[in-house]
Amino acid sequence: MIVIISVTYLAFTAAYKNKIYPGVKIAGQTPPNLDFDFSNLQFNFSNPNATISASGKEINLRPDLDLMKKRALSVGRQTANPYYNFLQIVAAANGKINLPVEVSFDETVLDGKIDVAAALVEKKPVDAVYQFVPGAGHDGRGRVTAFAPSENGLAIDREKIKKIVRELRSGEYILPTNVVLPVVSTTTADNLGIKNLLGRGESYFYDSIPGRIYNVGLGANKINGSLIAPNEVFSFSNSIGTVSAVFGFQKAYAIVKGKTTLDDGGGVCQVSTTLYRAVLNAGLPVVERHAHSYRVGFYEQGGFAPGTDATVYPPSPDFRFLNDTGGWILVQTNFDQNNRKLTFDLFGTSDGRQTNVSGPFIISTSPPPEPIYEDDPNLPAGEVKQVDTAHYGAKTYFKRVVIRNGVTLIDETVYSDYVPWPARFLKGTKT
Repeated sequence: MIVIISVTYLAFTAAYKNKIYPGVKIAGQTPPNLDFDFSNLQFNFSNPNATISASGKEINLRPDLDLMKKRALSVGRQTANPYYNFLQIVAAANGKINLPVEVSFDETVLDGKIDVAAALVEKKPVDAVYQFVPGAGHDGRGRVTAFAPSENGLAIDREKIKKIVRELRSGEYILPTNVVLPVVSTTTADNLGIKNLLGRGESYFYDSIPGRIYNVGLGANKINGSLIAPNEVFSFSNSIGTVSAVFGFQKAYAIVKGKTTLDDGGGVCQVSTTLYRAVLNAGLPVVERHAHSYRVGFYEQGGFAPGTDATVYPPSPDFRFLNDTGGWILVQTNFDQNNRKLTFDLFGTSDGRQTNVSGPFIISTSPPPEPIYEDDPNLPAGEVKQVDTAHYGAKTYFKRVVIRNGVTLIDETVYSDYVPWPARFLKGTKT
């Protein structure tokens, strides 16, 4: 009897090789006679701010015949166990195998509808910004307190919407959303371990025009409170954003394409220079730094020799450095407009590194070349207007050595080459 059953089973399976076994159904229909129409299905997702409406016809919702036939063909062939396969064949013959409908649709069309709603619904999370208060806390060592609390973000749950569509569950739904948590939340303030002053940088801006003073304060405020994660490379350009009048910067003198000219954000280099000095004193690795083309008097005020400035013109050139302390770093600025002084403090958890900066030292200087006179048809004939001042050139260097627990982390000599700069005048030719 077993032999007869076995021979019959083998003959049956051979007869249906590469064919769907009898009785297998898909949503009550028998392959290959499948007839599905989803064009009239309607899916609506809404909340008080936006609604997403999509019909089956709009997103070309259609049966995935190839996938359904493939799954129907797998019935009775799913395992290497003939007995289990036999049971599936018998179940199909008795009408007990009814597979679900598989569909496909144009996801780009549905994504486009979701994108429209996202502009009205979604919001990015906001990281908490902290201020270090020396002497605060039960141990008197200071702590970080939130002066700009974190905010959770919100994102449309796209996968949930698509899952409802794939399951053909037409109807009215509340727009599904997910909360997006910030990287740094207010509740994590005490866990950041920001307790020590790692380094301080200072600069002065005497004799700056009002627009430049304004830009220094605005730029410092944009950087103030920045938190730098462990192993993060901090980009000054990314942090300060676009430097233009659209974002509040005023016109002041800056070096643009080899000339000193009025430009949006003139004075922002005062901010990057001050941060650079703090980074040097904190013993952090500098990833990218560029000296100015020529010596800028502001960066030598307060007794500083030339050689510790950092020019930026977002997005490039940039000033970047690495937080390799193993902990978070808080950037705090102090814009003292009355005394024309800018200070950057970098707070974090000290890992015991000691920093020694010697210099800068001037290797050589060179006098400025002869003044340059350029015709200007916009000025009356005979009128002469000075638009750039002369500067002595200089070659400088400083040495920096950073040691932690007897191990040298940084041993570098940093050179800067400032070209001699001529005075530049415009001569009127307008008649």
